[in-house]
Amino acid sequence: CCKLASGKWGCCPLPSAVCCNDGVHCCPEGTTCEVSTGKCKRGDISLTWFEKVPAISTAEVSNVQCDATHECPTGDTCCKLTSGQWGCCPLPKAVCCSDGVHCCPEGTTCEVSTGKCNRGDINMPWFEKTPAISTEEVSNVKCDATHECETGKTCCKLASGQWGCCPLPKAVCCSDHVHCCPEGTTCDVTSGKCKRGDIILTWFEKI
Repeated sequence: CCKLASGKWGCCPLPSAVCCNDGVHCCPEGTTCEVSTGKCKRGDISLTWFEKVPAISTAEVSNVQCDATHECPTGDTCCKLTSGQWGCCPLPKAVCCSDGVHCCPEGTTCEVSTGKCNRGDINMPWFEKTPAISTEEVSNVKCDATHECETGKTCCKLASGQWGCCPLPKAVCCSDHVHCCPEGTTCDVTSGKCKRGDIILTWFEKI
């Protein structure tokens, strides 16, 4: 989340991003905004910065429709899988990679030969799509015979031993029994982060 020039909240299409003080742009974690040149800088490397998009009003949140019978959770992007079925990329306005399995953040390109998302001289691990939700078969996620979480969430045990819900599909339940991380990442309990290669993002709290 980053503030826009209007004072309203906007969304940067990158995890743990740096919000630029022009109120319009943002840069990847570990870089700095150079407003005078419109670049993100890290040492001698510079790349074009990213543009924020308006945040979603929680009063108007709805799933992303892929077609009449398939949808993805809010904030995801519909992408076709190798099977020809719809899948969900866990990023907004993502780039769907041609291998039918992976996707990359908006403003980057898929480098299928290396398995990376590229933007200028910066490359990062790509993301994996998950199957889309069939609206004909939507049901809550069962934790056990008497407990469940809403569709698109993951059952995780809390410190109390009771079931909690992580607000992500197929999430990784962290060993502190309080937090969780996106699929494909690992929990770093010492730093309170979710890690995937060189990418670090803030973890999520179970409810």
